[in-house]
Amino acid sequence: MGVSVSTLRALEAGEPGVSMGSLAMALLSLGVLSRLDDLGDVGQDDIALLMDIDALPQRVRLQKSRAVAEEGGELPAPSEPKGILL
Repeated sequence: MGVSVSTLRALEAGEPGVSMGSLAMALLSLGVLSRLDDLGDVGQDDIALLMDIDALPQRVRLQKSRAVAEEGGELPAPSEPKGILL
């Protein structure tokens, strides 16, 4: 594989400091190099997907100006940007 024993131990332990090249060589040696494609696929990462779902807001509130417009009121006029000369 071309890596030291300490690098191999770090790879087996899942330490984050191991290079992707060492990981690729280990997967090639085991005959499962195609699994390297799965590492970057966010659809395969169930834990990250669950964390994203937990981070979603529980309730969404409309902005006041949008709520007024939906009730049939008028939106306030947009203010002119300050400090910009055309």
